[in-house]
Amino acid sequence: MGPDELVRISHVARRHYLDGLTKIEIADELGVSRFKIARMLEDALEQGLVKITIEAPDSLDLDLSMQLRARFGLTRALAVITPGTTPDLIQDRLGRAAADLLSEIVTEGDVLGLTAGRTLTAMAGHLRTLATCEVVQLAGVAAPTPENGVEVIRQVSRISGGRSRAIFAPLLVETAATASALRREPGIMETFRRFDSVTKAVVAIGSWSPPDSQLYDNAGRAGALDELLAAGVKAEICATLIDENGAVVGSVAERSLAVSTEQLRHIPEVIAVAGGPSKTGAVAAALRSGIVDSLVTDAALARRLLATSA
Repeated sequence: MGPDELVRISHVARRHYLDGLTKIEIADELGVSRFKIARMLEDALEQGLVKITIEAPDSLDLDLSMQLRARFGLTRALAVITPGTTPDLIQDRLGRAAADLLSEIVTEGDVLGLTAGRTLTAMAGHLRTLATCEVVQLAGVAAPTPENGVEVIRQVSRISGGRSRAIFAPLLVETAATASALRREPGIMETFRRFDSVTKAVVAIGSWSPPDSQLYDNAGRAGALDELLAAGVKAEICATLIDENGAVVGSVAERSLAVSTEQLRHIPEVIAVAGGPSKTGAVAAALRSGIVDSLVTDAALARRLLATSA
C-alpha cells in the first residue's frame, strides 16, 4: 500500500470508527461512492490498519452463552465463569449474575415472581438496584431455613420499594383439605390472585436425582416422597414436578400452595437460576419442559448441557 492510499484509507477509518460517521456521510464528504468507502474500510481491516478487540467480561463465557441460547431457543442465557466448583461459590456467582440481570431487565410496571433457595438468596443479597415493581412469592415455604421464599421476597421488595406479596405457609402439606383451608386465608388468597399478573419470574430448579431440593425434603415430611419418586420425578420448579423428558408428573397440586403449571407457562418470561454438578439432569429436564424461557447457569454445567443435547 502506497503512502497516498495509506493516508486516504486511514482517514476514512478514523472518520468511521472514531468520529462515528456513516459510510454515506464519508462518501459525501470525499465525493466518492459509499461502495468505495466500504471497500476502503475492508482494506483497513485486512491490512491491519484497524484492529477490533472485544473485551469479554471475566464473569461470563460469551460463546457458551450464545450457544445455550441458540440450542435451547432461550430468550436469554448467561454462562457464568466460576473460579471453583464448591456449591457456595457457584451459588454466589450465579446469584450475582442474576441480580445484575434483574437490575437490567425489570422495569416499572413489571410484576416480579420469585421462588426460594440458596442461589436466589445469594441473588437477593447481591441486588443493589431494581425498578419499582410488585414482588410476588410463587411458592410456599419448603423448609425452615434462611433461604425460604418469604425472606427472598422481603429482601427484593426492600430494594425495589414496591409492594410485596408473601405466602406464610408450607409449600406442601399432608392433605388437600389443609391446603384448601390455607388458600382461603386472606393474605394467601391475595397472593394467589396476583399469579396471573406476573410478567417476569425468577425460579430455582430443584434436583430429585441426586437430591438437591427443599421440596424433596418437604415431600418426605409430608409423606409423599416414595409416591413421587416412583412417578419418575427428576426436577421441580415451584410445585411443578418434571420427569427426565420434561413431562409434568406426580401432581401435588391439591396439596401444595404454589403457582400452577399452567400459570407458570403463561408468564411472559421465566428465568431459571441453577448450577453445580448435581443440577445437570434437573436443568436439562426443566429445559425440555418448555417452562423455562431464560437460564442463568455456570459455564461447566452449560458445557454438559450442550454435550448431552448434541
